[in-house]
Amino acid sequence: MINKNYKPQVRVEIDMEEEKRAQRSVDEGHSPWRLDPAFVAQVFASLLIHPEGIQGDYPIPYEDITITEHSSADAIAGIATKDSPATRVYLKRLVRQDTTGIWTVVGYDK
Repeated sequence: MINKNYKPQVRVEIDMEEEKRAQRSVDEGHSPWRLDPAFVAQVFASLLIHPEGIQGDYPIPYEDITITEHSSADAIAGIATKDSPATRVYLKRLVRQDTTGIWTVVGYDK
């Protein structure tokens, strides 16, 4: 159960049409990482460090991501990497709220 008192310091703009396209892509077998909230948080936080794109290893290791709260439609990921611009990432399943739904970052704490 997610603590509803948590509110991200920074909200992320969401393009629902893009999220629907991403969900269709995952349904077709592409980008399965979008089904893992920790991986989505890792990619998001890594892109905060390198917005031009990631080449090689992610600057934030997967092992440094911990899902601290989780429900069928919401998750909060803590990031233990000291150089990360985000300490907590908030995710939601916006398109489909079951195990086949992709995770989307909706905000983060600095």
